[in-house]
Amino acid sequence: MFLSRPDIIEYLRTNRLRFEPPISEDRVAQVSIDLLLGWRFQTFKEKPGYLPAIQMDPSLWDSTDLWTDTKETDVFCLQPNQFVLAQTLERVFIPNDLVGFVEGRSSYARIGVTVHVTAPKIDPGFNAQITLEMANFGKLPVNLRAGVDKPAQLLLAKITTPLEDSQLYGTNPSDLFQNQTDPIPRGRKT
Repeated sequence: MFLSRPDIIEYLRTNRLRFEPPISEDRVAQVSIDLLLGWRFQTFKEKPGYLPAIQMDPSLWDSTDLWTDTKETDVFCLQPNQFVLAQTLERVFIPNDLVGFVEGRSSYARIGVTVHVTAPKIDPGFNAQITLEMANFGKLPVNLRAGVDKPAQLLLAKITTPLEDSQLYGTNPSDLFQNQTDPIPRGRKT
């Protein structure tokens, strides 16, 4: 069952759901919370000629051949057919009795920008900024403005049984995205 605005506000007021920096109640809609775009952006480097393909492996995140340096900027110009990893401005802490779902805003989809390509689930215990996988399928460049644009929203659902502390996201070494400060989890060991 998804939480409605009164439930979300109650979680915020009782500090069971936390954001850093704190969010104002005017960013809580009927069943979601608007998330601001942060200042960090990460892209793939141009394809090196000697690298025919990549595969999912933990070493992928630390590859200096694949990723540009994290760019901090007020405006990132997302070109047509470009892919970028961005972050929410807010660090989000999901309590043990909720699961979050991050979704892109339809206003961005209508200009050709996908905001969260896959894996919308934010597990109980998650404590970090949310990485957004963004791509521009439109015909024109789109300026993404940090601290201004709200490209994503967070929906929250109650889980049937709250998790014990030992079961929360971040308690297993393979939980790569816990406490991440960059769009990719550099330097994390699995």
